Amino acid sequence: MMRLRWTLLAVCGAVVLAACGAQSNGDSGSNGSSSASTTGKATGPIQVGLLITDTSTEAKRNGVSIVNPYRDTGHALIASINAAGGLAGRKVDIVDDAIEFTSPNHDSAFEAICQKFTKDKHVQAVLYDGIVYNEGFNTCLTNAGVPILYMGGTGSPVGDDTDLKNNPGVFVVDGVSVDRRLKSIMNKAIAANYLPAGSKIGVILEDCPYNQRAYDNTLKPIADQNKITLVKGAVKCAHGYADNAPNLAQIQNFALKFKSEGVDSLMFLTVYENGLVYYLAQGAHTQNWTPQYLIFHQQGGAATMQVYPAEQLTKMRGFGGLPLLDLTNPPAPPAAQAAVQQKCLADARAHGQAAQKTSDQITVYQVCDVLRLLQQGLTNSGGQGGTAALVPAIEKIGTSFVSALDLNGVTQFGPGRHDGMELTAPSAYDSSCKCFSYTGGSASATAIQ
Repeated sequence: MMRLRWTLLAVCGAVVLAACGAQSNGDSGSNGSSSASTTGKATGPIQVGLLITDTSTEAKRNGVSIVNPYRDTGHALIASINAAGGLAGRKVDIVDDAIEFTSPNHDSAFEAICQKFTKDKHVQAVLYDGIVYNEGFNTCLTNAGVPILYMGGTGSPVGDDTDLKNNPGVFVVDGVSVDRRLKSIMNKAIAANYLPAGSKIGVILEDCPYNQRAYDNTLKPIADQNKITLVKGAVKCAHGYADNAPNLAQIQNFALKFKSEGVDSLMFLTVYENGLVYYLAQGAHTQNWTPQYLIFHQQGGAATMQVYPAEQLTKMRGFGGLPLLDLTNPPAPPAAQAAVQQKCLADARAHGQAAQKTSDQITVYQVCDVLRLLQQGLTNSGGQGGTAALVPAIEKIGTSFVSALDLNGVTQFGPGRHDGMELTAPSAYDSSCKCFSYTGGSASATAIQ
């Protein structure tokens, strides 16, 4: 299913597996992209794939396009890196490509892109906006020895812990796996007494393998332990744009189903949580029903709030870690994070991308974060690209990386930990200011409080 958050933004106005083939993408010089010095440090240009989602067709329908922000921001920040000497002393050669948002078959489209990146261009890493999630693309790049760094999303742009384990080259700075998202929501909601024993949660489940695994391995055990009932509402795991419309219609109809079954709370088990919240809220409004929403990405932006029926906002509980996206009036960042933000904005501005709006600044921070993570990883690897060298090099970063976007800038990487966001906090609607704000302190996304 497409990242429906962009459908929501429009309202606001604003499988390939072994077929991809294994191939070495290290820096031995065999792929023609680089050479190694006698000391073992990689030299010469490094090819990096920059994959964005082409929404130009969608833009003609509703006036939204996110192609230019990610691509142009990526080019601007890479130009800044090259002007300063490159990544670990290596000039970055960008290999551009795009996935068509309205493609009828995303599986075949991603396969073609993977072939281009790995066999034709021999890239050493891929940066991807992550708007259309495709597990097969991760696997294809894994088989070819190419890491992928997700630069977009609203806090959960990747699959479950098993997906990350099976594809060790997948990294995300500004987000968490589906399992860690569920733990943050459930543990913090229970601690805040939003989910007493006997609660009944309607779970909108996009039945992709990674979502079903997270339901079985994480959500159901927590619910059972706390005597909470789960009621499923399943939609198809979409593989192309044509799957979108029937899924959205079904989601709106779930409001009647859940209301009639005595559901008091709602949760969205999909990497596309943000858009689905909007469509179900419309259905709930039609049914004169105001359930409690247990969500990772809060709907706190002023423009976002305007598209919701007012009563649906009042019982939205957020448990994410992106203040600029989640809160109406986010607090000032700590000094170290503020310095990172200022540097990212300055580098983008110096190469033609002046980000004035908050939404544009968020794009800069997302792209800047993955480029800085790649830079730090290459520094640790002696400039060596590819999964074999970069994965342990990024894992070595530990807790030293300061994110421009994550709550307080805090991240953690290591063996078995490739989703960097560390802290999340509960948030809710405040009727006194008609805004969303934090209602409790921050803690690890997986902490049991």
